[in-house]
Amino acid sequence: MNASVGTLLLWIASFTVCFGQRQATISIDAQKREKKVSPTLHGIFFEEISHGGEGGLYGELIQNRGFEEVRIPKGTTLLNGFLVPNPGPHYNLPNGQASDWKMPWVLKSDWPAWSTQTSGVAEVTLALTQEKPLNEATPNSLKVTVSGLEKSGKASLVNEGFWGIKVDQGKTYKLSFYARTEKKYKGPLTVSLQSEDGNTLGSHVFINSFKAGEWQKLSCDLVANAADSKAKFVINFGSTGTVFLDFVSLFPAETFKNRENGLRPDLAQYLADLKPSFIRWPGGCFVEGITVESAPNWKESIGPVEKRPGTFSPWGYWSSDGLGYHEFLQFCEDTGADAMYVFNAGVACEFRSGTFLPDAQLPEVIADVLDALEYAVGPATSKWGKVRAANGHPAPFPLKYVEVGNEQHGPWYANRFNLFYDAIKAKYPDLKVIASMGIADVNRHTLDGMKKLDIADEHAYKSAYWAMNNYDHFDNYKRGDWELYVGEYATNAGVGSGNMLAALNDAVYILAMERNGDLVTMSSYAPLLVNTNDVDWPVNLINFNNSQSFARISYYAIQMLNQHRADQNLATTVQVQPAKITKPAFAGGIGLSTWDTQTEYKDIQVIQKGKVVYSSNFDKAEGEWEKVRGTWGVKEGALGQTAEGAQLFAMLKDKSYDTYTLKLKGRKLSGYNAFIIPFAVKDGGKTQMRAHIGSYWNQYAVFEQVTEGTEVANLSASTKLPEKIETGKWYDIRLEVGLDKVNCYLNDKLLMSYNTPDMFYSISGVDEKTGDIIVKVVNGSSETYQTSLNLKGVAGLSPEGEVVTLSSESYQAENSFESPQKYVPQSTKLTKVAPTFEVGVKPYSISVFRLKPQK
Repeated sequence: MNASVGTLLLWIASFTVCFGQRQATISIDAQKREKKVSPTLHGIFFEEISHGGEGGLYGELIQNRGFEEVRIPKGTTLLNGFLVPNPGPHYNLPNGQASDWKMPWVLKSDWPAWSTQTSGVAEVTLALTQEKPLNEATPNSLKVTVSGLEKSGKASLVNEGFWGIKVDQGKTYKLSFYARTEKKYKGPLTVSLQSEDGNTLGSHVFINSFKAGEWQKLSCDLVANAADSKAKFVINFGSTGTVFLDFVSLFPAETFKNRENGLRPDLAQYLADLKPSFIRWPGGCFVEGITVESAPNWKESIGPVEKRPGTFSPWGYWSSDGLGYHEFLQFCEDTGADAMYVFNAGVACEFRSGTFLPDAQLPEVIADVLDALEYAVGPATSKWGKVRAANGHPAPFPLKYVEVGNEQHGPWYANRFNLFYDAIKAKYPDLKVIASMGIADVNRHTLDGMKKLDIADEHAYKSAYWAMNNYDHFDNYKRGDWELYVGEYATNAGVGSGNMLAALNDAVYILAMERNGDLVTMSSYAPLLVNTNDVDWPVNLINFNNSQSFARISYYAIQMLNQHRADQNLATTVQVQPAKITKPAFAGGIGLSTWDTQTEYKDIQVIQKGKVVYSSNFDKAEGEWEKVRGTWGVKEGALGQTAEGAQLFAMLKDKSYDTYTLKLKGRKLSGYNAFIIPFAVKDGGKTQMRAHIGSYWNQYAVFEQVTEGTEVANLSASTKLPEKIETGKWYDIRLEVGLDKVNCYLNDKLLMSYNTPDMFYSISGVDEKTGDIIVKVVNGSSETYQTSLNLKGVAGLSPEGEVVTLSSESYQAENSFESPQKYVPQSTKLTKVAPTFEVGVKPYSISVFRLKPQK
């Protein structure tokens, strides 16, 4: 966390630090049972993004082991350094339009992750070749020609692994590779693990084991005599000549559950420790592909790993598919989770090419899906059940859910979904079929076109405070004869790369899902894993590199709330005493801003206690304003911003106000939105609040928070504008900035208000097995809440209970590589439990109180 983020979050904390200790009452009626809590609420979602699998969860240590990573994905052409989809209509654009999307091709070498090392006059020449391939599925091999090698010289081929190879002293690493030679090569071949500074950590010599012209599989164990977190794998050639290499694979002997072709133990254990009720795989955008031709093919991800051609991830790299369909199903079984298989519905990612297969080809796609389901759950005597049995698993796998595509939506998708639903249910009536709803809430435009569905998949990426401001989000949902799966959720804006503020919001969101168990039956956080050497998404749950890992505070929040999940909610009310405000919450400077809009502002006044303390005069005192971003200039007494772009900003220099009225006039000249009026500006504008009038394409008004200069999170719910802001018309804007409340007026009519929230939330429920009453509390404020727990209708309580608390000293707190478990749940004994008793709820905390029945 950099210094600016720390300063920002301390500033956020100042909104509530003025309140002093707070008082709250949580009243629970143990006789009034409400909605059930879904036992399948918490699962996990794995996608090949940010090298979460390749170079992460999948245990392979060699990058580009099959020399296939320079292949151009199907359905694309490499043009001027970009992957360009072959022309074709986009499924969701009108009149058969094609997408203009393209992807940068970043590879500069024909053999990524491989390099040569020589000494003396030796030379090593590399070339990719498809001559006499090891197999047709992976046709490339590496041709290595050694010349000029003398006795004292060295000629080596080096693989860097995935940003280094972690080697532990005393551990065994299993190596295998295929080689064929020409007659002139006499050997030997020496393979080794070497430290970053070139010391040998473990080695093996292959002597005179080469038959010219024939592929041979060579294997050995390398036992490390020392440790290094940035080691490399080296093949040293002992004579001149030519050697062809393919499928060079190195695994630690110790994998999760010690399975061959297995998973990295620390990352797999993180997932297992979440006790997921299900695992969703393989995507996400990954399942869609950048073109319909390049989408994953489950049949190509099973069987011998050296014959799997791999899949190009929409996140810009190749997956070897070593973690394929069989391995996914096996991992579900190993963790006690049900499997959720997501298949491609004959359409590529909407945000990439959006190309699709015509309806006439859908019977082939449906048949392929039914084959996949048969592989997972069909009898061992069936066609694909036999293949599963041959792959070492005669019994069916725990497949329970099937999802049709990812993030598709609209009538076109609904019609296609109906075909898949009918076909799947006809053969596998017990499987639950999930429908995509796009990348937002349940989409009626999509839902209304579906004849029948079991589960709707809603995706919910939200900014800081959204969950707190929309705690009743699921309460207000229109129910149907389907369940809701929040397939991807996270607080991922206004929280840096993830911090305690994110965890608090995630926890509030989970509480809202728990108390709506009649609707929300499943959820999974996303993204799950990120290799910090390849970050695609700003906030992820588990961070790792080649040698270290840590889970964010949100991970432990999900884990503890799942571990202490009630079976049924109890009627619960929360009362918070009003804060005793002693210090203004919104002190700071003022500013002017635009977003994809050209706007003029004039007649700015700051009024305190009836006195004008600042009045703008742009013709004579334009220099009072610092133009931070954008093109600002004065015309006819108004300061205007005329550039294109987001987050364009100017601020009044060297001024700070606490409680005041801000008056000004604004006129939209052109663009998409309208007016943005920053206040509580600090740190040169890096931190600020603002009233955004005409947000979301000039439709809404909302109070926003800006962090790190440009990262935006909504502080309030959006308010629909009575009518769109007209171009060329002057509007009167007024902000009344109080101690803890801001009112925004447009043409003297109240448009919206923002109060500093209490940020105190609680639910309760009963554990049917133990009889425990479970009370969950989230305190998102900076003050302790002295809380009275009042229980009604309880037959008897043990005077001793348990409280599990996950807390920190500030919003910006987070675990790290250096301190991976600095913030984890702590369990302590709870004493003096009675039908009414007092507890202190820590600031910045998520707490679970377990109240036990009298024995």
